[in-house]
Amino acid sequence: MGKDILSMLDVKDNLGALIADSIRLKSEVGKKSTKKSPPLAHKNIALLFEKPSLRTKASFSVAVEQLGGSSTYMGPEEVQIGKREAPSDAGKVLSRYFDAIVYRAFSHSTVVELAEAASIPVINALDDLEHPCQAVGDLLTINEKKGGLRGKKLAYIGDGNNVCNSLLLGCAIIGMDMMVASPSNHKPNQDIVLKAEELAKVSGAKIEVVTNPFKAAEDADVVYTDVWVSMGQEAEKEAKEKVFMPYQVTPRTMAKAKADAVFMHCLPAHRGLEVLSEVIDGEKSIVFDQAENRLHAQKAILLASMQ
Repeated sequence: MGKDILSMLDVKDNLGALIADSIRLKSEVGKKSTKKSPPLAHKNIALLFEKPSLRTKASFSVAVEQLGGSSTYMGPEEVQIGKREAPSDAGKVLSRYFDAIVYRAFSHSTVVELAEAASIPVINALDDLEHPCQAVGDLLTINEKKGGLRGKKLAYIGDGNNVCNSLLLGCAIIGMDMMVASPSNHKPNQDIVLKAEELAKVSGAKIEVVTNPFKAAEDADVVYTDVWVSMGQEAEKEAKEKVFMPYQVTPRTMAKAKADAVFMHCLPAHRGLEVLSEVIDGEKSIVFDQAENRLHAQKAILLASMQ
């Protein structure tokens, strides 16, 4: 029943269709449906979150409701998978109650273990390796703002984290160039980079990882950054901030990009750290359009997973 979406690789063959469906679903917001019943009528979705969230929780909750279904949120204080209960047991139990699981976890291996045991679709709503839901929403936003994706350049500056990993795969699949600038010890996952390079040979995309943030920003259509310290890394905060200060996105960084370049951040943002206020609050910033598009991408992901 259905299809797990744990990685961007799981939508490799239908990423373009997924973005197109997101566009369609966005265009239908507020319009009266002529269908006899909404696509998720009588469907119950589990929102299983080991980590707290604003955008992911809100966008999935509203997405399920707009598609005619219902959702049940289980937060960090309730979940405790791997402590109170084995991931495989949780997957089997939830499969008896729900029609799909949206899982936000600390560990990718836990997501995989739960999905292997579950008999219903599992959607990865963030783990330590990938954040495919974010990447689909981001590609939707870039497509919307730039009139297409193929041949455009995304400069990702900062920590080579889960968002960066999913964007690398997404860009490589869709034919969009991506250059990542990260400190030597904080580059994106090497296996992900190699897979992105392999996919890029087919799509024609250019994938490159460098250490110079200004080189990455040169002639970019999109400049993207994320927090330097993710949830669960608080002990590394002071050390990471020292290492990453040269990667702060400033007006000087944006000046290296194309004149009509846009700035993106998946939020929450720490102004004065990974980005200056004058950039994220400036006219080139599209971070709130980006956040809104998570809702529409989430709807497309739900439908693709549950078909």
